[in-house]
Amino acid sequence: MRRDLFTVVQLGASFAFIFSAFNSQGLIEVAVLRRKAETAPETGITTNSGYYSLSIIYFFFTFFNLVVPSIVKKLGSKWSQIIGASGYLFFMVTFLNLNVYLLYFGSAVLGAGAALLWAGNGCYLVEISRKNKMERNSGIMWAMLQSSMITGGIFLIYVLRSGDLSNSFTFIYVVFSAVIAVGILVLIFMPNNPAQYGQQNEEIENNLEEPLIPSEILESTAPPQSLGEQVRSMLAMSLTPNMLSLSVLFVYSGLEMTFYTGVYTSCLSATQALKTFSDLVIPYNALLIGAGQICGGIVTGALGKALKLRSQHIVFLAFVGHMIAFILAYLSLPNDSTVHSTDAPTILAPTLNLTLIISFLLGISDALWQTQIYVTIGAAFKDDPVNAFAIFKFFQSMAACVSFFYSSFLFLSSQLLILVVGCIASTLFFLKVKLSIQETIGGIEAVREREI
Repeated sequence: MRRDLFTVVQLGASFAFIFSAFNSQGLIEVAVLRRKAETAPETGITTNSGYYSLSIIYFFFTFFNLVVPSIVKKLGSKWSQIIGASGYLFFMVTFLNLNVYLLYFGSAVLGAGAALLWAGNGCYLVEISRKNKMERNSGIMWAMLQSSMITGGIFLIYVLRSGDLSNSFTFIYVVFSAVIAVGILVLIFMPNNPAQYGQQNEEIENNLEEPLIPSEILESTAPPQSLGEQVRSMLAMSLTPNMLSLSVLFVYSGLEMTFYTGVYTSCLSATQALKTFSDLVIPYNALLIGAGQICGGIVTGALGKALKLRSQHIVFLAFVGHMIAFILAYLSLPNDSTVHSTDAPTILAPTLNLTLIISFLLGISDALWQTQIYVTIGAAFKDDPVNAFAIFKFFQSMAACVSFFYSSFLFLSSQLLILVVGCIASTLFFLKVKLSIQETIGGIEAVREREI
């Protein structure tokens, strides 16, 4: 196995460890804190502390993205990920000595760390990727990352089958902390300079493949920008035609992420017709979301290469998958299930099998969208991937903040309408950006031919 491919697998493994813990706790945090509010009022925890914690995470995640590019450029993409992942570890540890102020502080630390982790991750992927390999590498990493939904679902099933969530509280968060620590350890052993492995291989020596980032950019010795210059640089990039178009995709990715990670599962738990499956309906659906995510990574990776799928084909599959999932959710879940427990009638009877189909479609469609966003950023902004990925995460997390806010009072039909409009707009703007990139590449090749 090539060193660059091995490093991508190593990166995916580290994220699989980190997010198997974080995603699992995300599914149970609100329920756990509600029980703590009842059993340990001296901690200051209230029944809404889980929602407040989530809001703080995304608030700091959103606005820390404005300053994170300059930090990533100073620390490097590897150590940015290590320090960012440490914020996740700190957040988990706060649950072992729980009080409301420490919880909220830990949420802020996690939000800032998440911005650093994801900006560093996007930059690292671009640096390690040879030309035409970004799609494969992002697919591999995304599939491994989303295996965390599988392991998390299995872990939650084990906990819910074998005992009470409150009695296992300390055990759960010790396990979560240990798993994140393993993920950080994997990151530490990754190469400090991934770009060298994106260049030093037989294809590049034979000029058959080129690094995604030109060597003159990697070897640049330009002085680091000040914070003000960094913000102005990000603002200038965000106003370019391609970035304005991509910002629609970024916002939509935040909206649909909020839906499948929070809104959809809350609808399942609030639907009285599904109560026969007790709380297990959530981890069962988590397994199918994870399976969909892994399949999405495979489609954009090895399978996509074998079938010669283009980005346009993959985005079309994502569009169809999301539209079918939204329609099925509208038909089978009560309209008021987003805000309270309900037994309101639905067009289609809600069943476990139907919810699993929706979960799988949400998972695979999200994976297809996310990998194509990575690929498109890598192609359109390879000269400055740090700023580009920071802008991506800024818009995504800002959309998640807004979405989590309106999810507390908007009924399901209204939220699905927003998602449908976003899905259509994102598909159209994605095609616009891909056409722009192809025209740019065609123009460069034409100039080279004239020079020859």
